[in-house]
Amino acid sequence: MTVEFTPVSGILVAVVCLLALVVGAWAVVVVARDRPVGRALLGGLAVLELGVLALVADGVVDLVTGPRPVELATTIAYLVVSPFVLPAGTFWALADRSRPSTLVLVVACFAVVVIAYRAYLLFGVTQ
Repeated sequence: MTVEFTPVSGILVAVVCLLALVVGAWAVVVVARDRPVGRALLGGLAVLELGVLALVADGVVDLVTGPRPVELATTIAYLVVSPFVLPAGTFWALADRSRPSTLVLVVACFAVVVIAYRAYLLFGVTQ
């Protein structure tokens, strides 16, 4: 078992995690002000989703060209599920315009941080 981290993936994961934390904090401010989800927050979520899609593309390239992670099934599950977390939270927040539904966006942004970092760790441990 070897541990190697690719610097490009690490930087991409760091950027996506930081962006997810910023958008999540923004959603907390929206909740605290008791405002509905606006276009600006939706734009931030769209940019974050593009980052998640870039991570998925990078992960697929790593799977195809690099060594296999030890937890291959878990790694593939993270790559399959991660693009759907933000859209699901966004649809929920837009369908139910109540204050608690906006908190779903906070949870979705935090989930993106956890999924991105965990997938990064899984790719680092190869056979």
